[in-house]
Amino acid sequence: MVFAGLHSVQRFSKLASNGPFSHLAQTPKVIGPLAPQYAAELLVEPMRALGFEFQDLDLVNRVLGYCSYQPFLLQMFGHRLVELMHRKRARRGAEGPPYGVEVADIEVVESDAGLRGGISAAFKDTLSLDHRYDVIANVLAYHARHRGLEARLSDAELREECETFWRTGFTQLDTEGFRAYLSEMVGLGILAPNHEGQGWHLRGPNALRMIGTSHEVDARLLRAEQDCKLQESIVQEGRPELPDGRPAPLTVTQLDDLLGERSNQTRVVLGTSATGVTDVAGTLRTIAGRIADWTLPPVGKPSVYKQELTGGRPRERRVVISDFVSYRNPVLPETCREAVDLAETLLPATPGVTRAVVLVTDLAQLALWRALLTGTETTSAAPVVLRRHDRRSLRGWAQRVEMFHTEDRLDRLHELTSGWPLLVSRAHRLHNELGDPDEVLRRLADLRTDRADAHAFAKATGVYADPLLATGFQALAEEFEAGPFDLESAVTAVAVRARIEDEDEARWIVGCLDALQVFDREDTQLRLEPLLRECVTLHG
Repeated sequence: MVFAGLHSVQRFSKLASNGPFSHLAQTPKVIGPLAPQYAAELLVEPMRALGFEFQDLDLVNRVLGYCSYQPFLLQMFGHRLVELMHRKRARRGAEGPPYGVEVADIEVVESDAGLRGGISAAFKDTLSLDHRYDVIANVLAYHARHRGLEARLSDAELREECETFWRTGFTQLDTEGFRAYLSEMVGLGILAPNHEGQGWHLRGPNALRMIGTSHEVDARLLRAEQDCKLQESIVQEGRPELPDGRPAPLTVTQLDDLLGERSNQTRVVLGTSATGVTDVAGTLRTIAGRIADWTLPPVGKPSVYKQELTGGRPRERRVVISDFVSYRNPVLPETCREAVDLAETLLPATPGVTRAVVLVTDLAQLALWRALLTGTETTSAAPVVLRRHDRRSLRGWAQRVEMFHTEDRLDRLHELTSGWPLLVSRAHRLHNELGDPDEVLRRLADLRTDRADAHAFAKATGVYADPLLATGFQALAEEFEAGPFDLESAVTAVAVRARIEDEDEARWIVGCLDALQVFDREDTQLRLEPLLRECVTLHG
């Protein structure tokens, strides 16, 4: 049995591959807030063994709520309660057990300054593990103080608020990584679960109390930009290998988000052939297929998909994949949208069964992309956008497969592919054929001069998939060329040059281009990705 810290462990546990016992790490048990019955037993039974009985069940519930069902907080409270009861017993002389625990005894312990300080310190130690925890908790505490404890924020709303107070900490964090933090904070007992997709809020009034007063919350948020430090994990952008050695189109964080925890969830993958969307279903089956007690039923016809949403054996964890990209004939947008609605409404019929639904889509489902990326429709389905490699993930893959693993070749590989999975896969194939990394790099460079190849690559990225996207890309290329710009400037340029009067329409075009990975990011500034820009220019 291995005890590992929850911080940065939970999100990667299903994908552990750095040891001979990796299969043992794929079904971890999160030690967090206890279920009510177990929390009550942790409090009541040791007290009973010492001769102390709670006079009323409400007193037990009061203590459990005060300690947020956290075992270590219950032990801190129980320790002081035992000390108090021993003193009380000694004062009463020869009276025998059981000794009653009364409301006055609970109030004495609750008012203990040392206990309050200890609980608050333990709670803040948890938040300080990662400053993103701290900002998320304080943003939710701010809203709880001003709008009530049950006020909820969606993923997008919460992230936007967090970016407001600490831009550096959240702008570079992808949506799946952000959801991973929220999931960890549920395991830590700070946030209430969001299984219904209604939004996020603190676990309860005691979590709010432990975070601090309204003045303390405001002060921490206002100082976040100066006080918070980024602790980035290189593992987040890492990608496992496919059976043929190519890197997967999904990062470790994205895979973990798609597979999910033991709850029912729906995710929609948004990608193009340039970002590797055709390899998504195979990647999920390769990764999840080796996890014990997980089932990946084959899904073909819509009737089969509908049946698999409600099927399963007790305690079974199911991953239901519907790959709309692999169908021979184009799938109607309404069919794909219906699949999302069915995933939200049809739940497993057998108690104890949970399932993660993954719908794989490309730009043939642009209407669904729009609904998910803009949040114009209420749905618990969350988008997962396929991305280009960054330098670190490209380096990690190259070192593992022993290709291009000198620094100058790695830099050249990143320059010539810009991290596009389609081109990285091409580099892998050429390396296997030629065995000469320098010759591979020379051939990759031909993309910038071969008009037909440049057009095929640009088409694969999706910029020509819709006239509005093509027009929007051209507007940005004409306005900024290779220079930097911010999001609002991009929206203005698209609206003016493409003559789009509706600002929301222009904003959607920029947002969709962003999902297509056509931008490089430098803090808050954007640039058109240079390889794609050159290929579009070459094709004319």
